[in-house]
Amino acid sequence: MGSTITRIIWIKLLFSGIPIGSTIGAISAFISTNYVGRRGTMLLISPFYILTHLLTVLTTSPTQIFIGRILTGMVDISTTMASQIYTSEIATPELRGAVSSLPSVALALGILVCYVIGAFVDWRVLTLCELAFPIAYLSMWFQPESPVWLLKKGRMDDAQKALKRLRGQDTDISEELFRIKENCDREAAKPKFHIREIFVPLFFHPVLLLVPLVFLQMFSGYGAVVYNSVTILEGNSPIDVGIATIILAVCLVVAVLIVSIFIDSLGRKALMLISGLIIKISLLALGTYFYLRDTYGPDSVENISWLPFASLVVFYTSYAVGYSSVPFIMLAELSPVRYRDIMGSIGYFVNSLLIFVVVRTFPELQKSIGDHGAFWLYACILAVGAVFIIVFVPETKGKTLEDIEYFFKKSLDQELELDSVDKNGIYNPVCPNVFSTDN
Repeated sequence: MGSTITRIIWIKLLFSGIPIGSTIGAISAFISTNYVGRRGTMLLISPFYILTHLLTVLTTSPTQIFIGRILTGMVDISTTMASQIYTSEIATPELRGAVSSLPSVALALGILVCYVIGAFVDWRVLTLCELAFPIAYLSMWFQPESPVWLLKKGRMDDAQKALKRLRGQDTDISEELFRIKENCDREAAKPKFHIREIFVPLFFHPVLLLVPLVFLQMFSGYGAVVYNSVTILEGNSPIDVGIATIILAVCLVVAVLIVSIFIDSLGRKALMLISGLIIKISLLALGTYFYLRDTYGPDSVENISWLPFASLVVFYTSYAVGYSSVPFIMLAELSPVRYRDIMGSIGYFVNSLLIFVVVRTFPELQKSIGDHGAFWLYACILAVGAVFIIVFVPETKGKTLEDIEYFFKKSLDQELELDSVDKNGIYNPVCPNVFSTDN
C-alpha cells in the first residue's frame, strides 16, 4: 500500500516537473531575449536543451528524473518564447499570422512524432529521439538576428543587413527600416523601465488583454484533456488507445497546418471564437457521456462508445484552429516594443503556471464534481471567454506592430506619459497620488 502511494506521488511530481521548470524559465527568458537577443537565446539554450535530454536518459532515480523534467521545462519555455518573439518581429504584416503560427505547427508535429515513436519504444529511447529537435535549433547560427532587437541595441548596420537577408537583396527596405528605427528610437529616448510603469496604460492595457487570453487557452481544458487522453479513452473507446492517440496527434497537425494558411485572411478574433465554440461542443458531449455512464451505468453508453474518441478528435482539431496559436501570436503582437520582452515573460509565466494548476486540479475536480462536471466547467469558462473576446480583444490582422502599439495610445496625453518619467518616479496627471514620488 505504501509503495503504491509513493508511486502515485512520484507520478504527480513527474507530470508537474515541466510546468514548474517552465514557470522558472519564463523569468530567465526575459533576461536572455533582452540582452542576448532572440536568435542568440535559441543558440545559447540549444546545448543546455541537449544536456537535459541526456541527463533524463541517464538518470536512475525519480528525484533525478524530476530535476531533469524541471530543467527541460526551463529550456523549453526559453526557446519557445524566443522563437515566438523572433518570428513575429521578422515577418511582414501580411504574413505575420502564418509565420507566427509556425511554433504551434512545430509543437503539433512534436506531439505526433512522440506519440508515434512512443507507441513502439520505451521512454528512454523516445527521449534520445527527441534530441533531434534541440539540435535543429543550432541551425539558427545561419539565420539573421531580429532587426527590431538589433535596432534596439543601436546596431543600425547589422539591422539593415538582417532585414536585407529576410526581405531579399533586391528589395527596397528603406521604408520598413525607417519605421522600425523610428519606433525603437522613440522608445530608447524614454527613461529606463521603472517598476511604477506597470500602472501606465500602455503597459497594463495589453496585460489586461493577454492574461485572460492565456487563462482561456489553459482553462479550455487543454491540459486536462491532452495530459489525460489515454485515461479518458481507456475502457471508453472501441479503438486501441495507442492508435487513437496517434490519430489525435495527426488531427492536431493537420488542423494547425490549415490554420497557418488561413489565419491572415480570417483574423485572430474569428479563429478564437470559432475554436472556442467547437471546443465547447466537444466538452459538452464528453461530459454528457461520462454523466450517463456514471449515473446510469456502463450499459447506458454502450451504443455511444464512439463518443469519447469522437469528442477528443473534435477537441484536438478545434483547439488547433484558434486556441493553440492565436494567444501566443497576440502575445507578441499586442506587446509594445518597450515592454515586449517583459510582457513575453509575463505571458509565458502565466501560461506555465496555469498548465501546472490545470494538470494538478483536474483529478480533484473529477473527485468533487465528477468527470462530467469538470468538462462542463471548462465549457462554461469558454462561454464567458467568448464574451470577453467579442467585447475587449482588438483585431490585429494585417496591422503593423507599430499600428497595434498606437491602438493603446488613446490620446496624446497617454502617449506622452512615459516621457514624464524621471529618475525619481513617474508623474501621471490622471493619477497623481499613485505615481507621486512622495508616496
